[in-house]
Amino acid sequence: MADKPIRDDLKLSNLLPPLFICLVIGTIWSVYTCLHLLPLLQIGVPAAFQDVSAVRRGSLQAMISQLLVSLFLTCYTRACLTSPGEVPDTPEWRLGSAHVPSTREVKNTGERRICKWCMKYKPDRCHHCRVCKTCVLKMDHHCPWIMNCVGWGNHKFFFLVVVYAATTCTFIFFTVLESVAASVDKDMPHLNRFLLVLCMMLAFIMGTLMIIFLGFHTCLMLRAMTTIEFCEKGTMVRAAGTPNYDRGVWENVTQVLGPRPLLWLLPTDPARGDGMHFGRLDD
Repeated sequence: MADKPIRDDLKLSNLLPPLFICLVIGTIWSVYTCLHLLPLLQIGVPAAFQDVSAVRRGSLQAMISQLLVSLFLTCYTRACLTSPGEVPDTPEWRLGSAHVPSTREVKNTGERRICKWCMKYKPDRCHHCRVCKTCVLKMDHHCPWIMNCVGWGNHKFFFLVVVYAATTCTFIFFTVLESVAASVDKDMPHLNRFLLVLCMMLAFIMGTLMIIFLGFHTCLMLRAMTTIEFCEKGTMVRAAGTPNYDRGVWENVTQVLGPRPLLWLLPTDPARGDGMHFGRLDD
């Protein structure tokens, strides 16, 4: 009896990036909590012998850090599990349909864009992902770190993952410096001293990378572009004659983060529209 093929999304090569992220985040969080926050909070120390200033700092840092980590994990989970959106399996999008919805993007020959793998017409900004084996609406890119494509349905969650990763790592880096500096003169196991430095360096490296990444994706969002569109053009400025989906900064942001500003930084209230029709400023 032949062995059953392993699902592509469960192959080790696809699981390694998310596992690596979990390992790095778990290391930073556990070291920060056990070797930085808990000593500041002085749990188990009689109140008369506690450093009140340190306890206050520890309490504030604990509340902020745990909130940021919780938001990061929630956004990361939603980015991984939320479908980016697929072309509807309805008659008008199937090849050979006599009533195909109009689109702006066409082939160089002027013909409609089609997907030879899905056997469907492609809406604007839709691309086929060979990893996910489906056409993704408003596809930004395939992200191995979330083991999913980033598209219309989960673009906000992915963006917030970057926001909270950058914010959390930056906060942890600057606050853990106190414990790293104190470890130089404090009598503690060498392993603890090593782990504190490791936590600081991981937070610095991840924070720096995420800040750069956040800046890039913020520029794309403000210009109503996807990573694929940027790579195709090689610039943030759209060439003349190519479809332009820029509707102004406000509309561009709400297309990704949702229509209610109070909910922009929360993993809810996803983008408007259907992922297949996009206006422009002069419409």
